[in-house]
Amino acid sequence: MKVAWETGNPEAAANLCAEKVLYYETPFGKPFTKRKEVLKEWENVLRSQKNITFSYEILSLEDNFGIAHWSAKFTRFPSYKKAHLDGIFKVSLNEKGLCTEFNQWWNHKN
Repeated sequence: MKVAWETGNPEAAANLCAEKVLYYETPFGKPFTKRKEVLKEWENVLRSQKNITFSYEILSLEDNFGIAHWSAKFTRFPSYKKAHLDGIFKVSLNEKGLCTEFNQWWNHKN
């Protein structure tokens, strides 16, 4: 995720997912269920972000399930306002190491 986000590469982000996935951008939103839907979401997200830095710390990892704390800083485009997001990822992977379920929670710091 780090390389995909920092380099602005939506294909790299989508290719972390299995063809069929439950990808929750927000906790209560409807999930994206196909890799191509995740790709479209990342294309939209990355259109409005520049100068991205991303960091993470794995909090828990067991078999094909993990939880990580993450932080991202970027400039919103075209407003040039600085943004700082801080959140949690919960990820389940299949036997090929591709994401089958992705959940995230985050807050925006000013």
